[in-house]
Amino acid sequence: MSVRRGVTSINLLRAILCLLALWLPSATQAIAVGNLTFSLAAEDNFAAKRVVNNNKSARLYQVSIVAIDRPGGKEARFRPADGELLFTPRQLTLQGGESEYFKFYYHGPKDTRERYYRVSFREISPRNYVMRHARGTEVSMDPVVVIETILVVRPRQVHFKWAFDRAAGVVSNTGNTWFKLLIKPGCGAAEHEGDAWYLRPGDVVRHAALRKPGNHYIVYNDRFIKISESCHDATAIK
Repeated sequence: MSVRRGVTSINLLRAILCLLALWLPSATQAIAVGNLTFSLAAEDNFAAKRVVNNNKSARLYQVSIVAIDRPGGKEARFRPADGELLFTPRQLTLQGGESEYFKFYYHGPKDTRERYYRVSFREISPRNYVMRHARGTEVSMDPVVVIETILVVRPRQVHFKWAFDRAAGVVSNTGNTWFKLLIKPGCGAAEHEGDAWYLRPGDVVRHAALRKPGNHYIVYNDRFIKISESCHDATAIK
């Protein structure tokens, strides 16, 4: 897993601009999809992802899906089994400022294994741009922006479990589904001063800050679970 100060990231975003910025003046106002990781809970039948057209004019939106073994830099990609993960609508058109939801339905095995999918949202402009060369030739280009997200399908038989060894400064995911670890150094640390990791089953984080007083949390299904009372201990010592 990777981490950046104040940012929760595991290489989830790979935004591909299929046109140079010179030819995409509105790229900074383009598609918005919210969090780049979203989950389908064990008890749910579908997950929804809201797409927002931040452009001033209409855009066409399409979705494509590939299955991956595990998110990360060396992931293996493969085609999902037929009918395993379906989505609706097939495509949609949004006027400037409009938004709509794509829904994803999982029909795969109901077992103890967590599954991961890269979901690509493609934004297509109805306009063609023409590049003219000095020699008089012309090249027609279709402006396209693609944002990749990760959909995590939690096991249908979920087993959420973790272990924290404060003396060693280690947090381990000993269950079969992912969670997020938040570490804020010191008891008065601000939000932007913290570090965050996504831990998949079997992942381990070793960090010196885990051995010291601070606010340490696990985030699972939007629940914040405090794993250390070290700040209370530090206050008591003072």
